Amino acid sequence: MSSLKLLGLYRALFAIILTFLITSIFFIMSNTNPILAYYYIFVGAFGNINLIIETFVRATPILIISLGLAISFRCKVWNIGAEGQLYMGAMLGTITAIVLGESYFTFPIAFIMSLIGGALWASIPAFMKSKLGINEVITTFLMNFISINFIQWLLAFPFKSPETLFPESDRIPNSSILPILIPYTRMHLGIIIAFLLILPLIHFIITKTTFGFKLKAIGENPEAARYAGIDVEKILFLALVISGALAGMAGFIEVAGIQFRMRPTISPGYGYTGIVIALLGQNNPIGIALASIFIAAIINGSSTMSRMLNQPQGIVDFIQGLLIIFVLASDYILKYMSRRGLIKL
Repeated sequence: MSSLKLLGLYRALFAIILTFLITSIFFIMSNTNPILAYYYIFVGAFGNINLIIETFVRATPILIISLGLAISFRCKVWNIGAEGQLYMGAMLGTITAIVLGESYFTFPIAFIMSLIGGALWASIPAFMKSKLGINEVITTFLMNFISINFIQWLLAFPFKSPETLFPESDRIPNSSILPILIPYTRMHLGIIIAFLLILPLIHFIITKTTFGFKLKAIGENPEAARYAGIDVEKILFLALVISGALAGMAGFIEVAGIQFRMRPTISPGYGYTGIVIALLGQNNPIGIALASIFIAAIINGSSTMSRMLNQPQGIVDFIQGLLIIFVLASDYILKYMSRRGLIKL
């Protein structure tokens, strides 16, 4: 294993271990056995076949978003707007499905429109970044609020369901609903699409294509990449747009596989969770897949832990926050330990 890959593995493990250590201290301070807490989290995520499926259901939108973020992060374009891009893609896909109605073409067209919705929303900060040099962290983050609030208005007024009278869309037609693969579970086709289609496709793009090589070259040294003839601004634009397209896809798969309506609470923060996953997985698709399942297990298992031990379910947000901090700090800590001869990289 190369030193770079070894450093990435150490960084992820180091962040996870420190996160669990700090979380354990808070469990102890609240008179809770941390080993028992982690046991209930594990049981709540993998205790039986239905719980395992629910963990993969939760991991699916997170995985798709994180794979998109990995593309932009590899060239140091920090897309913080996946949450808003998810909402835009989900909304456009839902509207398309409802307008087309029952048809063999409803799902594929709505699916494509969800990609377009996320891509178009991402293209605005992408243009600002590539042509105007405006920091994408600020623009993508602020556009989350515009997107979410705009869609809340759409669902409260022009696209409000006349049947339920709640701020949500009509139910999408049956022809656009993803089929259930295992009866009496929520194992829908979107899980297969995410893990067996999107995951290997993004892995191929990143590791085997010229585009993937350009992403890496720009991420390591944009000026050297420009000197080598790479159109840096074009690649930055495409990376952010592709990232947004995948976020939009994740949103519509959540609608077509689980919700069946567009709701203002379609995402519990998947766009932000995707940032944690991409960083924890070191922008490597395989690492991202494992990290997606890991975080999904913590999210799902925490409800069981909360119920059994009377602990706040908000521990999930606490764990995610710690992971971001330690992933960002671990690189410097590990390199320092390597210079001191404590570990070998």
